[in-house]
Amino acid sequence: MGYIETSASIRNILRSDTMRVIVALAELNSVRAAAEALALSPSAVSKQLRRLEDQVGRPLFLRSRQGVVPTAEGAELAQVGRRFLALVDEVGKKFDREMVSGHVRLGITEDIGLTRVPDVLRQCAARFPGIEVELTVAYSSELLAALEAQKLDLALLADGGPRLPDTALRLHPEPMVWVGRSDGSPPPRPLPLAVSSEGCQWRAKAIRALEAAGIPYKIVCTSPSTAGQLAAARIGLGVSPLPRSVVSGQDGIAIIRDGLPALTDVTLGLVLGARAGKAIRTLSDALVTAYGAPDRLQLGTS
Repeated sequence: MGYIETSASIRNILRSDTMRVIVALAELNSVRAAAEALALSPSAVSKQLRRLEDQVGRPLFLRSRQGVVPTAEGAELAQVGRRFLALVDEVGKKFDREMVSGHVRLGITEDIGLTRVPDVLRQCAARFPGIEVELTVAYSSELLAALEAQKLDLALLADGGPRLPDTALRLHPEPMVWVGRSDGSPPPRPLPLAVSSEGCQWRAKAIRALEAAGIPYKIVCTSPSTAGQLAAARIGLGVSPLPRSVVSGQDGIAIIRDGLPALTDVTLGLVLGARAGKAIRTLSDALVTAYGAPDRLQLGTS
């Protein structure tokens, strides 16, 4: 009956820290290994076990030089403990999700941020209605300066501009492709290029690839925005080197593969500012899930 108060001894048993000790001992058969897994000292684990055995009035584990082995009742309690901890985790996740709130200042670049970030923000708004996101779309150099000035909490960057900070969490690289008009006709020679302004690393890499392949080119359009380069490609003015995700869902343009050299992948990075908090961590985890993170480096300030 839910309204009947349990005894003090039972309430002491039904605690997550007690159950974690029992489950760890049953699975690892070692006080020392259980202590390491729980970030406790061996003496603290032994003390917890002795207290629990005193409360139930019988041994739950058999001790030997080889370690500890649960008795029949110890094994039964460990099984109950697993279900108990799963329920605690379920309840914790539900209410943690509902209680996460805060203002997060996120910075993204137009070229890679506007492809998947809108979906991430929609999902976060649905799951964590208490999180309020302030979005800034700017160049990488501007976002890095804003992080340094503590005007941003989080920034999603690419390697088209300044070098990514060493503290960035490296995400899955984005393939770089040649983008042109989708009418199927081969691009003329010299190859007309629609590229970003001088100083853009993607522009420099594309030109180096063409020169290494001996392909003549001419720059017919210079635009600092991805939208301008896509427009030039769409009307057939020029071919543009852009991240593959930018092409997705775009009408009138296509990836050009024949006769053009392969391009190096785009490196992506997620950088945290100085401010910390559960809302910031929640949004950063959502971005990592969306983009993937093969190499988890330290997250820190830029």
